[in-house]
Amino acid sequence: MANETMEQGVRRLLGVFAHPDGETFCAGGTFAKYTAADAEAMFVSFTKGDAGQIRDAGTATRKTLGGVRERELRGACRAIGVQTVDCLDHKDGGLADADPDELARKIVRLIRTFRPDVVFTFGAEGAYGHPDHVAISVATTETCKIAGDPQVSESDSRGTCTT
Repeated sequence: MANETMEQGVRRLLGVFAHPDGETFCAGGTFAKYTAADAEAMFVSFTKGDAGQIRDAGTATRKTLGGVRERELRGACRAIGVQTVDCLDHKDGGLADADPDELARKIVRLIRTFRPDVVFTFGAEGAYGHPDHVAISVATTETCKIAGDPQVSESDSRGTCTT
């Protein structure tokens, strides 16, 4: 399997999602397949998911939910072989209102630093229309179009993202 993966040229995978859990329900199997074949992987969640539902009151409180979800993210990424995990602190439920240029700058920096062969994010519909998912989809997709252009600087990404 390792030779098959390397022959396809996939050595680095980057996942850019809105919340902890995107690593599992969006691309977990793909990440597990390629990391098992020695690919390097990074996953970034733009929120800690602290506005999510609490289905078991014994698991978390409103105050602790973000920390619980971040720990779950890190554990899930360990299980599927993702070596680098970052959980940013944007407002959960507020990515659609975030400055799209700020999101773009962060994603450009990730792409230019990590230099992935493949970038994963939501489709244009945000899986099921979740505004945070749609915002990350738009920002990541638009950013992928310009991240390799040396004429576009990280600090000046105006016009690269629209929501």
